[in-house]
Amino acid sequence: MSFKSAFTLTSLFAVTLSVAAPARAQTTFVDRPAELRSGTCASPGEVVTSLANLVITAGDPQGQLGATPVEQSGTVVPFAISDFLAADHAVVVQQSALESTVVVACGEIGGALNPDGTLAVGMRGMSESGLSGVAYFTPIDTFQNTLVTILLVGDGGTTTVAVVDTTVAAGDTAMAGDDTTVVAETGAAPR
Repeated sequence: MSFKSAFTLTSLFAVTLSVAAPARAQTTFVDRPAELRSGTCASPGEVVTSLANLVITAGDPQGQLGATPVEQSGTVVPFAISDFLAADHAVVVQQSALESTVVVACGEIGGALNPDGTLAVGMRGMSESGLSGVAYFTPIDTFQNTLVTILLVGDGGTTTVAVVDTTVAAGDTAMAGDDTTVVAETGAAPR
């Protein structure tokens, strides 16, 4: 075999391996503001309290590469669940801080309490976002505070996943944000 043929064969083999290697899924940057508001999704009122922004947890993907990314937020608020059930309230998620007038998901707070005192509220997509999910209210500190957890997923029509070239070093990808629980400070009472 000539040197040229061997070089061509080696090059083709290397190209085939690089094309056949699976691309790693890396989530895109998501940073969506969320709020608890008086009113309903059709007619949202004043902000009762801000919640931690929704993010997709940064880091190296684990498990199946085709897993659906989840936008998530967790915030402890200084209200009992009963405060939100006493009048109309809604969980509102906006497109971004720059597009705060565009609501991408909303859920009216209501429903049957679970035996442990928790409440699950369905979140429906708005503004053709393709997002849906759950807001989960967990009483803490002898029911005086509440952990509000929001979990949203896209319907597959949204662009929440991008393919990253496998030649990029592990530390060179953009990070989506920290997975943190934020304690909201507010003096306002739910309306």
